[in-house]
Amino acid sequence: MHKIEVIKRNGSIVEFDKNKIERVLEKIDKEVEYLGKVSIKEMMDDIMKKINGSTRISVESIQDIVFYALCGYGLFEQAKAFQTYRTQRAEQRFQDANSVFRHMTDIVDIGDRENSNKNSMLPSVQRDLIAGEYFRYILERNIDKELWAAHRKKTIHWHDSDVDTKLTNCCLFNIEDMLRNGTRITNADVCQPNSVGTAMNIAMQIMASISASQYGGVSLPNFNEVFAEYAKKNFKKNFVKAYNDRLSTEAGLSKISTEEIEAIYGKIDSDNQRLKDEKPVEFAIAKERTAKDIYDACQLFEYQTNSILGSASQTPFSTITFNIPTSWESEEIILSYLKVRQTGLGEKHIPAIFPKLSYMAVDGYNLREGDKYFYITKEVSKCIANTYYPDILFYSKEDYDAGKYYARMGCRSRVNHEYQENGKYQHYGRFNYGVATLNVPQIALDVLKQEQHDKISGNRLERFLEILNKRKHLMKKAIETRFNNVRHLQAKKAPILFQYGGIARLDPEDTIEALLKTDRASVSYGFLGLDDAVRILSDDKENISTPAGHEMGMTIMKALRQQADEIKAETGLPVSVYGTPAESSIATFFNKDVENYGDIMPEWLRKREYYTNSFHFSSELPIDCFDKIDVEAPFIKYCNGGNIMYVENGGKTYNSDAIIELIQYAHDAGIEYFAVNTISDVCYDCGYTGEITYNEKTASYKCPQCGNEDGMKMKIQRRCCGYISNYNITHALEGRMKEIKNRAIHVK
Repeated sequence: MHKIEVIKRNGSIVEFDKNKIERVLEKIDKEVEYLGKVSIKEMMDDIMKKINGSTRISVESIQDIVFYALCGYGLFEQAKAFQTYRTQRAEQRFQDANSVFRHMTDIVDIGDRENSNKNSMLPSVQRDLIAGEYFRYILERNIDKELWAAHRKKTIHWHDSDVDTKLTNCCLFNIEDMLRNGTRITNADVCQPNSVGTAMNIAMQIMASISASQYGGVSLPNFNEVFAEYAKKNFKKNFVKAYNDRLSTEAGLSKISTEEIEAIYGKIDSDNQRLKDEKPVEFAIAKERTAKDIYDACQLFEYQTNSILGSASQTPFSTITFNIPTSWESEEIILSYLKVRQTGLGEKHIPAIFPKLSYMAVDGYNLREGDKYFYITKEVSKCIANTYYPDILFYSKEDYDAGKYYARMGCRSRVNHEYQENGKYQHYGRFNYGVATLNVPQIALDVLKQEQHDKISGNRLERFLEILNKRKHLMKKAIETRFNNVRHLQAKKAPILFQYGGIARLDPEDTIEALLKTDRASVSYGFLGLDDAVRILSDDKENISTPAGHEMGMTIMKALRQQADEIKAETGLPVSVYGTPAESSIATFFNKDVENYGDIMPEWLRKREYYTNSFHFSSELPIDCFDKIDVEAPFIKYCNGGNIMYVENGGKTYNSDAIIELIQYAHDAGIEYFAVNTISDVCYDCGYTGEITYNEKTASYKCPQCGNEDGMKMKIQRRCCGYISNYNITHALEGRMKEIKNRAIHVK
């Protein structure tokens, strides 16, 4: 048979599959039996004769052929049943489309609270949200039916259903290559910059362009080391100017060139001891001016990041990471950026929430008293106490010296640390192409359902693992679908990423399929609610902080990792386990499970009304900060696709020494990625500083001192699930807001 293409209702073209017609005929026979009169083979032969005359045919035309074939055999009842089915499907499509349209109208009228980083009352944000509804509608009609049914039931969650499925997710873009070797941003060719200010300005434009070409976080690794290269150019220019100014003023001599100065003193650099000893005045002036250049560049970068709106109608979800400095300029960049962040934006000096700041802590370099750069860590702890950030990334000195250290791609997404090219670990050009998250508490509820409804008893954990094993095919199918959706993406469709160096430098017509199959990329097996599952299975007698509960939690965690590793081996795709930072899913998963498991849902869970992120200890339960670190640390190594561990530091606690103690303890416990959430709200009406509580009735924050509820007259910043949001302006879904309000304080 020659190749036949089918035109679907959405205009897309797919290959003809006659098995679909056979399944329809079998379904009709079950409703109105006809096999005693004519065989399906006879029917198919007749239908295929008519279809074979075409090379491209519409779905509607195929259905017409089936209808008239039934009539031709005198099967009028069956033809009527088929036509009824077509009518019902058309009606359902109309209702679905109408539902989507109503939701779009609601977005315009009353906004939307799906994303804490978006103010849905802005027209530009509403336009993006409406586009998201369209992509959800299209996804439902193109995704595997079993997969979509599982997503609807919240057995799994297909992340980012509101974006084009052909796009990639978050990335560690190659800023080093793009600045050194040039790039192209929209219609502008960009060459290597000659100052730190220009370099940071270009980097911000690159980040904004990348943000518009994907749907996840944009991460800029090795921030201080990358831009130190350009700050050194500032130092050289500043020294030459100071040298010539003094030459002209004191000796009345004409200016000499940079080359002539270097012929006398060697390379003009802040590390040149001879310059420092023999030309101390010029050297000091150059450092002072370069320090100001660096500060101004960092301040501009901070303002630009928070004033640019990406294609998703929000501030680009950006992260910058500081690593161990190797020059004075590199040190100065870290210190300047910490000052910029603590100074804040505008007249009210509100700390920015983007870019996220991350800081690498390495024992022997900057972790303890006596380490060369411990003084910078002290400044980092002060910044954390005032602004939440930086988050801390831990690496051993052995790994760091080998180049085996990495920034994070988003709020916790992690690349495979073992991946090398040409014998070198790759910090740049790494990316993720999607996440599917497994509803772990639902499996525990299925165990209870077996007991109460199906009268199945026995070891609950064993039955949990049996059901988990049956979920594997769904997660595998979701991961393979992610791959198949993106594999045909051509470099020219996301040029800043795949043509001009963000991730690769491919030819325009090249697809990215080869990249997707290596550990240069990742595709994520996510999960949430592990501690909730332990509590459900044990009738809330255990949790991951108790010996028995911890053992149960570790058994589940190891099974999740084993399943992900099996899928990786079976598919050849870079699958990794991701401790999902569920922003909205903690409520949507719970709400759907209340519908389906309401009669067996434990009372403590019904009252709480949400699930817990990834492997975290239930956030509302009291626990000491050091105990929380010890409880969660063993789960870290199994989450090779992303993890974070944090403690809540309530009130306005500016004890930076305590934060350093926590950082050191977390390092020694084996944590990879650590954060301290310090609440420091401000009411600008009365000057109150401390914690401003959330009022659920008015869906707003209310100052305990003066009663102010005007969000524009206060500063409210909270860590949503991995990033910080300005909750005086934007709001998360109700479930997340309840979780934030219920969080226990770990640092007293």
